[in-house]
Amino acid sequence: MTKSSRFERMKENIDVFDFELSAEDMAKIASMDTQTSLFFNHQEASTVDLFLGFLGRK
Repeated sequence: MTKSSRFERMKENIDVFDFELSAEDMAKIASMDTQTSLFFNHQEASTVDLFLGFLGRK
């Protein structure tokens, strides 16, 4: 969400497609994927229980 009140600046803020990623950039981004969650293990039953608790189904 932008906070600008000037019309020209608002247009600049919305224009987010004015760049390109090179193959090298894409490779660097791909190398950041560790295939693990920083928050919880999606494979554990306790995680399912946690989310069911949020929904009031446990």
